[in-house]
Amino acid sequence: MRALLVILHRYVDLAIAGFLVIAGLTGSIVAFQSELDAWLNPSLFHIERTGQSLSPSRLAKAIEHADPAVEIFTLVFPSAPGESAQAFVGSRGGDTALAYDQLFVDPGTGAILGRRMNGVFGLDRLRLIPFLYRLHSSLTMPGNWGAWLMGGIALAWMFDCFAGFALTLPRGRPFWKKWKLAWTIKRGAGPYRLNLDLHRACGLWLLAILFLLALSGVSLNLNSELFRPVLSALLPTSPRIWDQPAPPTAPPMTLDWNDALAKAKGEAARRHWDHPVAMIYAARAQGFYGIRFGRPHQAGFGASTIFVSAADGHILSVEEAGAGKAGDMIAGLMLPVHSGQVAGLPGRILICVTGLVVAMLSITGVYIWWRKRASRSSRRRANRRPAAIARSGALDAAQ
Repeated sequence: MRALLVILHRYVDLAIAGFLVIAGLTGSIVAFQSELDAWLNPSLFHIERTGQSLSPSRLAKAIEHADPAVEIFTLVFPSAPGESAQAFVGSRGGDTALAYDQLFVDPGTGAILGRRMNGVFGLDRLRLIPFLYRLHSSLTMPGNWGAWLMGGIALAWMFDCFAGFALTLPRGRPFWKKWKLAWTIKRGAGPYRLNLDLHRACGLWLLAILFLLALSGVSLNLNSELFRPVLSALLPTSPRIWDQPAPPTAPPMTLDWNDALAKAKGEAARRHWDHPVAMIYAARAQGFYGIRFGRPHQAGFGASTIFVSAADGHILSVEEAGAGKAGDMIAGLMLPVHSGQVAGLPGRILICVTGLVVAMLSITGVYIWWRKRASRSSRRRANRRPAAIARSGALDAAQ
């Protein structure tokens, strides 16, 4: 059994090492993406005037008046005075290709502060952080291919965590005394021993966090394909509004942004929610609005969402953070766990550090394999040399 685990751990590690280096390094940055993006682009994220904000409908009209070719899908509201609002847009009717899909807007006047295409390749300050986020989640591959690939890598990594843990268990006695060595890093060791100790000890100390990162990665990238079906089979889980098929034709959006927000605020008041509105998005193909309540990076289960029919304003569904059935609570925890927000700022710092450790574990794993392979090759060459000399001597004697 151990020999099989060795083979699985070795070759799974080699197969996913490069991807985990990318995911770990970019994940360390993504843990603070909003702060880093605002630091790099202060003119987009900050405004000097801090007066009364426009209503969502007036803000949307101001944006669409500035460029009639766009159609707004999401409005993101400032979380504090002095911050800009954001809008994510698409081409109206899908007839023309836009050079941007994200707008930064003065929430008091509707003036456009800047535009960019979110997630496209770019190492300049405007595009760097969104590009790294997309690289982290989907390797910038088109469609769902990148998300599926990273989800498969997360799945392999999740099972590899168990294989790596099992290989640290000592085969002889005394058990605890021998296993204790696997948790420590020997001082003054040579390069190979140092890499081995770093790989083994860091993997053990952070095993639970690494497993949760892998599991949440499967949830985020293979949610409807794998995670939700398995979760629903194991635990009671509520149906989601996104599981319903979209109607053949897009329903009319009778309610405007203000009406949808008023309906959602009424429902939130009835439920005694005290969180501010973070964003509104219009699911035009399905015919409803989603209004998200929550503060940026708040600790706990994350944001809650109320879904309002765009046809008549009735409440279609409510997803309350930390509430619902057991499966709902676990599913709701996946994003806060993956981002570290479940524990607030300390959790995000831990995820940032863990991302660097993930990259280090991948690099040390490849180094250990390379050194062992080089050692085995050297021994084979050494064993072949006496045999070759003996064959040469026998040939000379025969002649």
